[in-house]
Amino acid sequence: MNLLIVLFTAWLSVFSFQPDNPPAPCKNSQYILAQSKLKYDTDQRWNQSEFRLHIQEPRVNNPQRYSRVVLNNASSYFEIERNRSEGTIKRIIDERGSFRALFNDNTDVPAEIIEKYGINQQRSQGYRNFYQAMYGLPMSVTKEFYDKMAPAEPIVFEGKEAYRISLELEQEMISKHWQLIISTEDYTLLALEFYHPENPEEGEIIKFEDDLQIDGITLPRMRHWYKKQTDEYLGSDIIVREMN
Repeated sequence: MNLLIVLFTAWLSVFSFQPDNPPAPCKNSQYILAQSKLKYDTDQRWNQSEFRLHIQEPRVNNPQRYSRVVLNNASSYFEIERNRSEGTIKRIIDERGSFRALFNDNTDVPAEIIEKYGINQQRSQGYRNFYQAMYGLPMSVTKEFYDKMAPAEPIVFEGKEAYRISLELEQEMISKHWQLIISTEDYTLLALEFYHPENPEEGEIIKFEDDLQIDGITLPRMRHWYKKQTDEYLGSDIIVREMN
């Protein structure tokens, strides 16, 4: 009996306490994404939330771009207003999915303005989908949003240990191939990469900075856009404040 105890103890020491045990495998992508969602939306309010935001959106070729956005996830109501050289254009998609537009608060929008800025339902729905997806990250990455999700890869991103989760989307948005970069330390969303397999040199990356609390939900306050290969700056999206 004593011999059996000694042998069992030795077996435990070999398999349980080896100093050279390999590191634990990477947690699966679904788990990592779920933890990141909880970090930003602890009470899971995103689907019932409404946001009314002033957003500075400077681009290299349009440094004065500025948008006022209303996004209601519960009712699907959406509006975006931008100042153009000709005047103010507001696109609205109401709770029933009906589209209308205003030019300087007038429903009579000149034909040349409609043509120049693509003021139609299809393009305006594209605006809604874009703002809902981008400003809802990571909550907006649902099973309906993507077709395939690859196993998470451990990487180092700008000196920080992170997971990279590759997605193939149901519907293309900038690209059909996204890569989420999430911190291993606290599941913070660090970046979003757009990958173009047909032309890898054309990739872009959004780097997230700072946070903003709105009704118990945390949103990345700043999004900075760069070319992935050259790190060339393209522009930023900065939530300035909430609308009254």
